[in-house]
Amino acid sequence: MPGLPPPPDSNSPYTHALPVIVDEDDAPAPEPAPVETLHDVEWHRARAFAHDAAEALPHHWLPLREALGEVLAEDVTAPIPVPHYASSAMDGFAVAGPPPWTVRHPEPVETDPRKMLTIPPGELYRPVLNLEPGEATRIVTGGLVPAGTRAVLRDEYAEPSEDGATLRIAAHAPSAEDIPYGQNIRRTGEEVAAGDVILRAPCVLNPAHIAFAAVCGHDMLPVRRRPRVTVLLTGSEVVEDGIPEPGQVRDAFGPQLPTFVELLGGSVDQVRRVEDTARAMLAALTEAPSGMGSVLDARCEVVITTGGTGHSRVDHVRSALEELGAVFLLDGLAQRPGHPTFLARLPEGGPFVVGLPGNPLAAMSSMLTVAEPLLAKLHGTPAPVPRTLPAGEELPGQKVTALVPAHLVDGAVHPRDKVGSAMLRGLAHADVVAVVPPAGVAAGADVEVLPLPWR
Repeated sequence: MPGLPPPPDSNSPYTHALPVIVDEDDAPAPEPAPVETLHDVEWHRARAFAHDAAEALPHHWLPLREALGEVLAEDVTAPIPVPHYASSAMDGFAVAGPPPWTVRHPEPVETDPRKMLTIPPGELYRPVLNLEPGEATRIVTGGLVPAGTRAVLRDEYAEPSEDGATLRIAAHAPSAEDIPYGQNIRRTGEEVAAGDVILRAPCVLNPAHIAFAAVCGHDMLPVRRRPRVTVLLTGSEVVEDGIPEPGQVRDAFGPQLPTFVELLGGSVDQVRRVEDTARAMLAALTEAPSGMGSVLDARCEVVITTGGTGHSRVDHVRSALEELGAVFLLDGLAQRPGHPTFLARLPEGGPFVVGLPGNPLAAMSSMLTVAEPLLAKLHGTPAPVPRTLPAGEELPGQKVTALVPAHLVDGAVHPRDKVGSAMLRGLAHADVVAVVPPAGVAAGADVEVLPLPWR
């Protein structure tokens, strides 16, 4: 009969205790919608797609020492007034009523000298907490102002008696008769009232912000979380130091790519060099290296690889990702240099993978196209918007968008030379990267430029 549980299993000892219940609403989970891979994507569309592909990470709290340079995630208020007590702005005497004043001194907490030896030095005397009219007591800058205090008479205007028992205003003081009420006293909440907004988001936290937050009683601040990035460097012919032999090349990525990622808002958690074999790349993505979790199990949000992004038998990054079931979101860019770049994502909400070409200028150009907007979105910030400047000379077009390192002369854009995909000389001396459309740009016409994160 529909709706009834199936017959009990007579061989089960729990048959009568735990009846089988069938939930008619149970249904197999729907298959995820297939993802369409975009091929040879136009430059503007690629940047927008990379930014939209991710979601901003939830913010987290960092100790003040670690929050410097981070982006504040939400407004911060003061839990206490600042100052949180009435304090002296000068070394001198707290005075009550008109002069002359009888000077009160802190009293010892114990009269027995033997017992005083057991008391910490800072606790030997009871501070003067109240003053009656006609009384005064010595006070230091920042000291607690006793109740009943009218003002603080600064040291250079104070004239104590020889025995220190009484106090008058010195004859050379601005007023030898009295001092204004509240003079040289920092009142409670004079700078900040409890509940005031002391830092507004978003702002990049600087040393003054950190100091201000500390004074207001904060130990930690809410900041936007930097996406964690794992960098996998390929290339068996790469040497990391010294002069390379013929057939070898110096490592152009290891010394700069982690810093490049940091400048774009990411946080590099590990950098690993991977042999140019399919097995090594697959192992780098799935096996734990020396006590660290694998990329699949790690908490990184982005993996950046260098080289091996093509379709030949010696390009192993793509085949390793395909074996792991990664989804390719962008496969190839309609730009030069940097065409063989891809954006993929490992399964089950795993990290994004930015596959960079092996040529250094091509890779750094693709960082600006794909990695920059992706990391910006994960960090919760908008992608940098290109600005428009006049071309100082003709910028010839190519079949696709060209990213050309350029320098600025009197506000006009001039291309650098030595800008082949394997060259770095032009970029090293560039102010911006010009985004030259396929039709090119005439001298004097406007051209889009991307700022370099280190300029």
